[in-house]
Amino acid sequence: MYNSHAATPRTVDVDTAQKGTDMPERPEPPDRLEREINEILEKIDQFPTPEQRRPKPARKPFRNAGDSLSPRLHGLMRELSRVSLSQVMLLAFLLILGSLFFRRFIPLAWPWMMYAGLVLFLTSFALMVFGGGRGKGRPRQQQYWRGRPVSYSSDSLSQRMRRWWNRQRR
Repeated sequence: MYNSHAATPRTVDVDTAQKGTDMPERPEPPDRLEREINEILEKIDQFPTPEQRRPKPARKPFRNAGDSLSPRLHGLMRELSRVSLSQVMLLAFLLILGSLFFRRFIPLAWPWMMYAGLVLFLTSFALMVFGGGRGKGRPRQQQYWRGRPVSYSSDSLSQRMRRWWNRQRR
């Protein structure tokens, strides 16, 4: 049968232990492990209370703000990832064209629409040309279907003719 009193540690009053009334004074143990255990047992009285271990309430509102903001940003990034560079370039072209058509109706906004369209067009064009997606420096990942590598690129005309010529020569 389980004895609950046997599992509880014995508490020793530090003042009485130093006076020698409760426990006889022992010399410093020669064993390093025993010395470390005694140091830990002496520090157990200085262990922080549960109230001291709780996080400060001032940091909690910032955590809640970050937790509520993160799903929104994740959703925004997911929606923006669906837009291709060609669609961004088309939007920029429509902004430039729209600013030219509506300059008489909106005289203050048309230069800003033109600038925004130009910046968007030049940025999307630069990303298309200089590698916004898979760059030349990054290796292309091999695609597999049913365990076999698949290539969607077709050979050029010169490669096909060279292969045909080599087959004819055999």
